[in-house]
Amino acid sequence: MQKRNFDSTFCGSVPLHQINLIQPYGMLLVIRQADYKIVQVSENITVAVGRQAPEIVDTLLSDYIPASQMKELQRKLDEGLVNKLPFTLTFTGTDGPKDYLAITHLSGEALILEIEELSPTGEENSFINIYQQLKYAMAAINAAPSVQAACETAARQLKALSGYDKVMVYQFDKDWNGTVIAEEQEPGMESYLGLTFPASDIPRQARAMYLDNPYRMIPNREYVPVSLYPVINPLTNAFTDLSGCNLRSVPAVHLEYMKNMEIMTSMSCRILKDGQLWGLFSCHHRTAYQLPYEGRALFELLSDIIAARIQSLYYKEQSDEYTKLHEVHTRLVEQVFTGSDLTQGLLGRETNVLQLLNASGAALMHNRRLETIGKVPGKNELKDLFLWLQSTSSGQVFQELNLPGTYEPAIQYAEIASGILVIPVQPNKGEYLVAFRPEVIQEVNWGGNPNEAVRFERDNIQYHPRNSFSIWQQTVRNTALSWKQTEMQMAGLLRNFILEFIVRSLD
Repeated sequence: MQKRNFDSTFCGSVPLHQINLIQPYGMLLVIRQADYKIVQVSENITVAVGRQAPEIVDTLLSDYIPASQMKELQRKLDEGLVNKLPFTLTFTGTDGPKDYLAITHLSGEALILEIEELSPTGEENSFINIYQQLKYAMAAINAAPSVQAACETAARQLKALSGYDKVMVYQFDKDWNGTVIAEEQEPGMESYLGLTFPASDIPRQARAMYLDNPYRMIPNREYVPVSLYPVINPLTNAFTDLSGCNLRSVPAVHLEYMKNMEIMTSMSCRILKDGQLWGLFSCHHRTAYQLPYEGRALFELLSDIIAARIQSLYYKEQSDEYTKLHEVHTRLVEQVFTGSDLTQGLLGRETNVLQLLNASGAALMHNRRLETIGKVPGKNELKDLFLWLQSTSSGQVFQELNLPGTYEPAIQYAEIASGILVIPVQPNKGEYLVAFRPEVIQEVNWGGNPNEAVRFERDNIQYHPRNSFSIWQQTVRNTALSWKQTEMQMAGLLRNFILEFIVRSLD
């Protein structure tokens, strides 16, 4: 079986940002930036201000908070410093004045305020206690010698800090399937360590939101969503874009997914690498549980810490690999120039192209001569492969890790050549240097059958997530291990040298 892409087109097209509902653990106000007039509110705003939603619309924010807080908010807005910035705002409701945590962000002409009750101040969430926990977790993560160890440490620290029943580190692959690479959990919970979940579980538009929102929290899957009033945002004459809102409600299918996992609460926090989504912290709790803002801020900070550590470890690994491979490249260049023979210099010495490209075999077509080293297909098969490359390749260095999937005759020699790295020499003449890698049979343990990630009812409108997350094993054949970025860089350097040598030989 070959690998499939499970990044569902259907799931990726659901407009999550235009759901027009929020979760009830907070309240929302949409305010026109020009004059701070409130144009839209969540219908539960009465708790904070003591007035019904229709009475609040078209009034000013300054009618509900102290003048000093309004002035501070305006100052930071003028400085462009309000996006995702927390404030303490005092609203006067039916129970008198009360402090609320307010998270602000901009959306077009609007300033969106998400407010929720402040957690009680106590020793456990005092600054010094939180700072001590953060410093210890940072030190433990930064001491980790590998990416795997860093992820295991982060999961352990975050479970202790947050109080969640389970904390997992979930890493995406190139097809956006996610594998649980680290896990800390309470006894009696189903383990997902080592399981891979299809890309459709976190569809593309949900992944995109993590680039703007560090986390997404659902304190209680049985919540009753709260509507916005009025339904249509008068500034846009459309639903309000809630993609930047933590309070944004979630589709019923996701709540059903949580029910099938037998959890009441979930929280996910991003892990970025080079500005792109690398993975997530995924947290589960078996009962309703709202992590205070201080805890969410810790997740956000530690996600940045582990992202920096992961990046540092990757860069060190790449730097070490690059140095090692560049030494091999230098020796190959010396061999070619010393012997004035491209083929002999690359394939015929103790130091050869197999070491540079970490390949099991290689074939070079140059000056109508086909020479090989290591484990490669037969000469007639290679000539056919080179003709196919000449008719289909773009003239750039590239790798193909499932050659039988794109070039059918390769199924006959998939065992020794499921992967190829192609270096065009003179492609118009059919001249290439091709490195080969053998088939690596992979056993993928999925969290449930990925082919049943979404089940439609007979009307083809209503749909449901899969019921089971038990191991569903897939055997993937006819694929090779991927060439690393440093190896691809070496392939590019080698191509440049080969072209330079050919040009010099013509003089």
